[in-house]
Amino acid sequence: MTTKVTAAHLQRDACVYLRQSTPGQVLDHRESTERQYKLVERAESLGWLPGQIRVLDGDLGKSGKTAEGRNDFHQLCAAVGLSEIGAVLALEASRLSRSQADWHRLLELCAWTHTLIVDHDGAYDPNDFNDRILLGFKGTWSHTELHAMRMRLHGAMLHKARKGELKCHLPTGYVHDDSGALVLDPDEGVVAAIRSVFELFRSVGSAYGVERYYAERKLLFPRRLWKRVPQSVPLEWGPLRATRVTSILHNPTYTGAYVYGRRPSRPVVRDGQLVGVRQVELPREEWEVFLPDAHPAYISWEEYLDNERLLTMNRTNFESSERQGRPRSGSALLQGLVLCGRCGRRMQVRYRSGGERLPVYLCPRRPVDPEKGTMCWTTPGRRVDQAVERHVLDALTQDNLDLSLEILRHLEQEAEQAEQQWQLRLERARQEVARAERQYNLVEPENRLVVRTLERRWEEKLAALEEMERAYEEALRQPRLDLSPEERERILRLASDLPSIWNAPTTRHEERKEMLGLLVRQVALVPEDVPRRQTRVRVLWHTGAVTELVVERPEKYDAIRTSPEVIQAIQQLMPNHTDAEIARVLNERGHRTGRGLSFDAGKVSNHRHAYGMWRRDKDKRAAARLDPRDDGRYSTRALAHLLGVHTDTVHYWRKKGLIPAIQESERGPWWHDVTPELLDKLRQNAQRTRGRRGSPPK
Repeated sequence: MTTKVTAAHLQRDACVYLRQSTPGQVLDHRESTERQYKLVERAESLGWLPGQIRVLDGDLGKSGKTAEGRNDFHQLCAAVGLSEIGAVLALEASRLSRSQADWHRLLELCAWTHTLIVDHDGAYDPNDFNDRILLGFKGTWSHTELHAMRMRLHGAMLHKARKGELKCHLPTGYVHDDSGALVLDPDEGVVAAIRSVFELFRSVGSAYGVERYYAERKLLFPRRLWKRVPQSVPLEWGPLRATRVTSILHNPTYTGAYVYGRRPSRPVVRDGQLVGVRQVELPREEWEVFLPDAHPAYISWEEYLDNERLLTMNRTNFESSERQGRPRSGSALLQGLVLCGRCGRRMQVRYRSGGERLPVYLCPRRPVDPEKGTMCWTTPGRRVDQAVERHVLDALTQDNLDLSLEILRHLEQEAEQAEQQWQLRLERARQEVARAERQYNLVEPENRLVVRTLERRWEEKLAALEEMERAYEEALRQPRLDLSPEERERILRLASDLPSIWNAPTTRHEERKEMLGLLVRQVALVPEDVPRRQTRVRVLWHTGAVTELVVERPEKYDAIRTSPEVIQAIQQLMPNHTDAEIARVLNERGHRTGRGLSFDAGKVSNHRHAYGMWRRDKDKRAAARLDPRDDGRYSTRALAHLLGVHTDTVHYWRKKGLIPAIQESERGPWWHDVTPELLDKLRQNAQRTRGRRGSPPK
């Protein structure tokens, strides 16, 4: 060994590198850490002085499968690359790296700078052929050893999982009993909360709807803190978020099935380095272990599949024409149902800003020829919606009593669930108060420290119970469903007349869309321009029947053109009123723009300009015209054009007092009063000016 250590190596420093994979190994495997520190003595025996030996131990407790986060390893590579190190000492190759890429990169640096690598077997020169082969084998063996250990551990876990005995992180609502079997949570409040999520989703059909239900009623949801505290510690209750609802709905454990390998970890590589792992969701057919009916269930497997399909349908970033999405609050009746009859894509909904926000259906497909536009086609949605609405209401029968009874049942069930949640929470709080009271009564009075602690805990439980009771009383004051028999009979009579329910002012847009979605599966729109502009509407019912409608399409801009009555009113009011005053008068008369908006000064000004109604005292566009006003006055541009001079010349004559002019408003255009005599004099001045310049006027 000493024959490979030369004077050139001893002139540089020796570096002792220490590493262990986890903090637990650093604490438990003390012998390994002590052996690595003794490499300092090894370096001294090879000839290095104590002041020449660097010890890098900052990577203790860090994995060697990647160089990410190992600052001392990067420091070692930098020092080797700068030819500051004569030898690198490590207990074995796996301490330096278990990644072949990092290992061979270090070998290349050591070969370029003639740096030795020393382990417990000997010293190696990376420039020596035999040593290079042996070092490469050591690095490969270190990497293979790590892979083999990982495969053995994964194989053992998979074998245990296939028997349903591998204990994984449990979702809220399940615990392990004394025998290790998976059972429902013994807390009735937890079980009731989990069941309420599935029941609410079954009725409202949306994760955000479940979150809104809990938020409006100020209900709390449980959570087991498995990773931070033991199982015996009380639950944590907090607000229910939509992300938590979706995680519960997506979890197959609630169906009673034992599942393993649903979300395997995949490496994340960034800039050529392994920086971590991330979980990916696999389809059901690729799960490694699936054991149905392995433990008690909250829902059936069929209901789980229905929930999965509904969650997929509720997605907003969809492309498939089979997904409708959850009904929203916009006025577009066919949102989520309408398809393009040309390309088959799902059409999107846009709303014209302001006013009634009229819907527009558009197909986002890009055309083959970009010069023809940016999308397939668009059509105003109001006429299409009205036609489909009339057709659907005419096609419905009068037998809707079952639907009304189902709605009443759901409303009553929601009220009962909320009451049950509150009663369970109050019962739990009273039990905690009683337990604190019993503990306080059992302690000896002489033990004052314990007495004060138990008294304070009892008072805290009492305060929490009082706060919960106040919240319950506040919830009782909220409006609840409490129908008398007469009111029930009136509702059932109203259900026999669905058009009246549909057109009622209290019926929301999303409720109409939801009722339409129960009857209609898809609506295809096909544009037709021959013999006239119209839209062919094909309605596909859930029964499989198809009906067709024809809707007249408005000519271009007809749907948004302002009525002639409004234009005439603006023309009559313009001489004696400002734009703001005209807007106020039009709004008082109930007039609106073609887009259904109210008027303001800017909209009145735009309408005047569009129809050529100029204010010559203020509008600079009027001053740009070349003809004189009705009173004979000329604008600067018109006079310059008449005399064949530049507008700057006209301004110069005006400032010199040669031309009388007026400015009827601040910063408005100048209007010149020119008589025939003054006009002849100005022409003579213009000719003399052109003669001196020797060029014709522009």
